[in-house]
Amino acid sequence: MVLPVCQLGVTYFGMRTLTIKLESDQDAWLEARARALKRSKGSVLRELINERQAAKSGSLGHVLRDLCGSLKGSKDLSTRPLKGYGRA
Repeated sequence: MVLPVCQLGVTYFGMRTLTIKLESDQDAWLEARARALKRSKGSVLRELINERQAAKSGSLGHVLRDLCGSLKGSKDLSTRPLKGYGRA
C-alpha cells in the first residue's frame, strides 16, 4: 500500500496521531537518538514498536540464540550417566 505524502509536511494519510507523556530523561534519549539517526522522534518510536512486534512472533530458539552452545556435557542425554538415579 502506498501512502500519499502531503506537500507541505511529512503527514501520511491513514496514520493515527498519538500524544504521549515522557519523563525528561526519556525525552532526552529519544531526542539524541533521533538526532543521531537524522530522523524524527516519531520515526524512531515507530521503528521501536515494529521491532517489539516482530520479537513477539519470534521462536523460543530465536530468543535464546545467545545461549546456544553455552552448556557443557553430553549432546546425547540418553548416554549421560545418572549418579544416584535409576539402576546402578
